Amino acid sequence: MKNQTINTLGVILRPSTPALKEYFLDFQSLAHSLGFEVILDSISAGMINMNGLNFEELCKQCDALVSIGGDGTLISTARRSFSHQKPILGINMGHLGFLTDLQKDEVSSFLPNLKNGDYNITNHMMLEGKIDNQTSFFALNDIILTRPHNTSMIHLKAYIDENYFNSYYGDGLIIATPTGSTAYNISAGGAVVYPFSHNLLLTPICAHSLTQRPLILPSTFTIKVELGEQGLCNIIIDGQENKTLKFKQQISIVAQKNGAKLIHNPHWDYFKILKQKFHWGDYE
Repeated sequence: MKNQTINTLGVILRPSTPALKEYFLDFQSLAHSLGFEVILDSISAGMINMNGLNFEELCKQCDALVSIGGDGTLISTARRSFSHQKPILGINMGHLGFLTDLQKDEVSSFLPNLKNGDYNITNHMMLEGKIDNQTSFFALNDIILTRPHNTSMIHLKAYIDENYFNSYYGDGLIIATPTGSTAYNISAGGAVVYPFSHNLLLTPICAHSLTQRPLILPSTFTIKVELGEQGLCNIIIDGQENKTLKFKQQISIVAQKNGAKLIHNPHWDYFKILKQKFHWGDYE
């Protein structure tokens, strides 16, 4: 089935980078010449002294979002826009990214594809977290539970579908998506998982026991974690937002049925990117 024609683009720029104004004006000019309407996010607009629209209204009015920056900007855009389920195109302004599909010099040749539907949309599983069933928060890569300071280990008790499963002693625990398997998860010894799989990844951080190993579960499970002793736990959401888990509180984490929808060109190849990023096969 052919993808929808995209006519209105909502643009989000990497924060604290006013130098992106020149590129944005070039992008805007190109998009206008192709018949697109371009709406700039108000925070991005303020950064480069232009007019913009608040993010919620921008999401309602656009057909797709364009993230200009890097993977971090795209992740933030996916989290903020999750409830709107808008497809997102990532334009990378730096090194090759796992998520941002296009390098800036590829945009002029790809942008017309959005008009004729010649693009792919991939669905990346996201996590929903709640502390004591309060307000939800969402993660594209991972939710990390870690000690609030460096002086002692943290003790975490984990439950799978309400059943007590394990106690983790160490620096913390990563609950990651397949998309996030190449982020902190891989640094902590977790597996690389194909990003369109439906799995929950549990990876201990510097576990005190050698028997504590990374675990890959089906995405249908509910993970709950609580502190095993008095103290506090720092919760880090996609490396961009922090929350605190207190003793006797519980965080629940589930996979969302709807994920982040990322726009790719039809020739996008995950394994090629993986090979380039990790230099696999370079010495053969």
